[in-house]
Amino acid sequence: MVWDSHPLALGATPIQVFVDGIPQLPGFIKTKKPDNYQQTPRVPNFDKEADEALKHEGLPPLQPVTKTRGTVVFAGVKSVYRPDGYKIQPEYTAQNDAELGVVVVQNGSITCLGGRETECLTDSLLVDSDVTLMNLEGGSVSPGLVSFGSPLGLEEIQSESSTTDGFVPESLLKPIPEILGGDFLLLHAEDGLQFGTRSAL
Repeated sequence: MVWDSHPLALGATPIQVFVDGIPQLPGFIKTKKPDNYQQTPRVPNFDKEADEALKHEGLPPLQPVTKTRGTVVFAGVKSVYRPDGYKIQPEYTAQNDAELGVVVVQNGSITCLGGRETECLTDSLLVDSDVTLMNLEGGSVSPGLVSFGSPLGLEEIQSESSTTDGFVPESLLKPIPEILGGDFLLLHAEDGLQFGTRSAL
């Protein structure tokens, strides 16, 4: 098979197919493509993900990667958000991929942030074996977000009513039966909410 560009390049099109040396297509239409289409596309290394898939039987691991001490360097950062009173404000935003920034976090606090060509990346920081380097590939850094609500972790299948706890009685709409506690009903989740479960994930 003869391609008009690298076979793994986006938009690669076969222009002729040979079987036993005999061309199978009566003619072909060739479009002009730039020279960079002839280069091998950059393919990420998925060895780590493949090992994790085998280790966890194809399911994503539930345990996050955490590090509360030491230094973490985030590269390829598109935006950084920081708390400002009761709001979260953008502090850094890259206009394009060439301006993706760097964020250095030491012991849980941001100590330096800026563009790729910044004083954050010192030689001593790059050679330190205790430094964790994470490439966000255009991701964002923001404060941790916490969500809560009755469906979070309390149901296994959202569209299947038999796996949920049903509707919560509302005393302002109609009286609550005495068997449920009457006016003194206090609802609480005792064992239903389990953080770290696959439903919560």
